[in-house]
Amino acid sequence: MKMPFQPVLGAVVAALIALSQGAKAAEPAAAPSTVPAAAFFRFADMSEVRMSPDGSAVAILVRNQAGRRQLAVMDTADLTKIRIVASFEEFDVAWAQWADDKSLVFSLGDESESAYATRGAGLYGIGRDGENLRVLINFRGRNMETGTMIKARSLEPHDYSFDRVLHDGSGDIVVDHWTANIKFNAYGSEWTGMSPIRINVHTGTLTPMGKNWPDHVFDWVIDAQGQVKAGVRTDEGRTTLLALEADGSWKPRSQFPSYEASADSFSVNDMGADGRVYINKSSGADGARGLFQYDLATGRADSQPLVNARGFDIDAALIEDCRAHKVLGVHYEADAAGTAWFDPGMKALQAKVDARLPGLINQIDPADCGCAQRVLVTSHSDRQPRLFFLYDRVEDLLIPFGQARPAIDRHQMADTDFVRIKARDGLEIPVYVTKPHGKGPWPTVVLVHGGPWVRGWHWAWDGESQFLASRGYLVVKPEFRGSRGYGYELQGAGDRQWGLKMQDDIADATTWAARQGLADSQRTCIAGASYGGYATLMGLVRYPDLYRCGVAWAAVTDINLMYDIYWSDFNNDYKTYGMPTLIGDQVKDAEQLKATSPLQQAARITRPLLLAHGGVDQRVPIAHATKLRDALESNHAPVKWIEYKDEGHGWKQPETRIGFYEDVLKFLDANIGPNAPANKH
Repeated sequence: MKMPFQPVLGAVVAALIALSQGAKAAEPAAAPSTVPAAAFFRFADMSEVRMSPDGSAVAILVRNQAGRRQLAVMDTADLTKIRIVASFEEFDVAWAQWADDKSLVFSLGDESESAYATRGAGLYGIGRDGENLRVLINFRGRNMETGTMIKARSLEPHDYSFDRVLHDGSGDIVVDHWTANIKFNAYGSEWTGMSPIRINVHTGTLTPMGKNWPDHVFDWVIDAQGQVKAGVRTDEGRTTLLALEADGSWKPRSQFPSYEASADSFSVNDMGADGRVYINKSSGADGARGLFQYDLATGRADSQPLVNARGFDIDAALIEDCRAHKVLGVHYEADAAGTAWFDPGMKALQAKVDARLPGLINQIDPADCGCAQRVLVTSHSDRQPRLFFLYDRVEDLLIPFGQARPAIDRHQMADTDFVRIKARDGLEIPVYVTKPHGKGPWPTVVLVHGGPWVRGWHWAWDGESQFLASRGYLVVKPEFRGSRGYGYELQGAGDRQWGLKMQDDIADATTWAARQGLADSQRTCIAGASYGGYATLMGLVRYPDLYRCGVAWAAVTDINLMYDIYWSDFNNDYKTYGMPTLIGDQVKDAEQLKATSPLQQAARITRPLLLAHGGVDQRVPIAHATKLRDALESNHAPVKWIEYKDEGHGWKQPETRIGFYEDVLKFLDANIGPNAPANKH
């Protein structure tokens, strides 16, 4: 299938130019409830904004009049010089990065198709002038015709994936060649590791980066010159950092359990332009992880962190001057996103920009060369989706050129607060609270994140929370034990606590919000997806007096099914070592798993439930939902069922998201809205 290149500027350029000239946003509407659902749940109009290595251009993903996301390049010296360099009738550019000063690498998707993120989206190289389009990794199931000979040498998406760009000016990127054995799982085999390969975006030339790669390595430590220095192996429940010796052998430097949160565990952050390895490890008594330098030769980290924040893990993104081989600072997240500058000049620049843009988090990204006059500034807050500026250091000029969601006006949005509360056993639980306009107590949605071993929430504009708040609902978002991002004490406290203390934390956040006069205790619903869907169901099982109703989608309904359904995409190492540690052992903990199974406890679910699932979900197959639906219907429980036949683990198609949340709103209004009957205990 041919995918023609269409260099059509149209309304996109006009909008960019208007913004660059300081066009003002529309006047706010009379009430937040007038903002349509589509404004919250469609893909952003502008995204993936990246400065070229030499600072002469900015790459941007923008939408054309047909709604397709395309790749544009804008001259930083003259914002009217904008060119669409990659645009396709049938596909959206999913992401793009600069390969060098003159070329980019990008991937494709189809946002009009549900579950598109599970497709092999391919990888392509293109010049910043829109010329020399090359296939690097094929698009699964599609043929890309580019008029070049590289098609005969392109790689297959089931064996190769993008890893990183090399900042050495060569135009080379790194792709990973995946290897598999014949052990059966959802795909007929299981990945046993990967090996890195250089591929040039200009010529398509493949260059091996070594040989005799160790197996079960799924992350590589690579320096700025493209030399592999170490690999991170995960096998049999252990994580090992292997260093490459001068004689070509691999020697372990550090080892720790893969699935246990402890002071000894760490993750490799990156290898900087300065040639140092940076890791994230515990930095204090609270177990929160800081950013440390790590010596590959000795296997030891420095005694003091470069960056840390009490109560928060630092998962940093290095900001580098690649030509000077310096790390200038790091972007990180504590209660909100921030930047720690090591370079005094950049620290002073940050203060200047912050003074010009008060009330916003302002992320500054200089060009990799460290030499450009203009820097990229991305600004946002809890009420403001991302805004994009260039700041001219010589002219002291701040130049706006775009925004992610022009349909959103921050004056209509709700405030989000971050607090820490005490759980019933004294453990501190972080909680985010998004408050509607007006005065509480409000009808409330307790929103439970998935994972569950992730940081679920951030102080940033969030479409889901803002949509609910715009319709008058308080949104309470707890970071229950087991969540990452707040230290290994909170994370490790969630081991084998599905449906138990993890569930208690969510209930404690619910009662805290009511005691504060924020939540209406008679009009509170619990909701979530994946693990959040599981916690919703267990909330209705264990705390029927707290929750008037529940909304669960892509939900785990039975822990044993996670072990037993062979077409799930969980790998064997995780099933064998991770799940018994984190969730529970099928044999030793059989009674606990039965007591914490919503499917086994279905008779105790009596509150109204909206249950939704994707028909091609490979993470939590739809059997989880259909078994629970059948059990609830046999008990005559009030369950509303929605199936999206082509969706996977979560809703990818914008129309699915919009329709789903409109259905959620109707369900909430009927059960806890202003006209819903009072909750009787």
